[in-house]
Amino acid sequence: MVYKCGFYYDSLMKNKKWMVLAIACIFLATVSWSQKVIPIEIISSPLQNTYSDNMLQYAAHKQLPQGYEKETLEALSHFPELKDITIKFRVKKSFATLKTRPTFLSMFMPKGHRSYIITISNKTTAKLVPLMFANLSAEARVGVIGHELSHVVDFSKRNDWQCLKMAIGHLSPYYLDHFEYNTDMICIQHGLGKDLETWSSYIRKTMHTVFWRGADYVYKGDDKYERYMNPSTIEKNIPAKETPSLQFIPGK
Repeated sequence: MVYKCGFYYDSLMKNKKWMVLAIACIFLATVSWSQKVIPIEIISSPLQNTYSDNMLQYAAHKQLPQGYEKETLEALSHFPELKDITIKFRVKKSFATLKTRPTFLSMFMPKGHRSYIITISNKTTAKLVPLMFANLSAEARVGVIGHELSHVVDFSKRNDWQCLKMAIGHLSPYYLDHFEYNTDMICIQHGLGKDLETWSSYIRKTMHTVFWRGADYVYKGDDKYERYMNPSTIEKNIPAKETPSLQFIPGK
């Protein structure tokens, strides 16, 4: 009996140690994501010799995608409210050509303290290959990154309860229609309407569709809903004086 009690006690203490260790790891990981540090990739990057301090300020707290720094910086420069938000751009295999989400741990943190991952696909299904980031024009790249950054703007304004409702809403295709349409509007309001229009026109011409509802519908032929704004809709909402944004040159 004494032996069994001792055994149970030892097991409990071992499990307790593992629980403490797990909690400590989660805490440290959370702190590391929440700390606003400039990634070493930016500090040692040749970008410092290419762009002015005015442009490089938008690289703070960001891990930029290699080879696409120029378009990413241009898009980021239209979202000054994201300067202190940690965003990691990663290039990897993904069915969706671009997608944005909060990091797992930061989902449980208050708004303003979350970090985000924007995934750029470098391998997808054959039908979506023409829409991959590498195959877009510079203006279309800025436009679609602007759309993804608009998601970050939207997410960063929501409290935990609103994020939960949004997550549940993603189960409804009609909720997503409104959600993505509103995201395009945020992008336009940040001065990237012309670039977004370039992306919108390209995707409809390439996919031979009037409407575009996203990668999930690429094999369904659903062209009845304007989930992402059509070029004509974007045009109506663009301020008359706006021009394509990708005009800066190194050192400007």
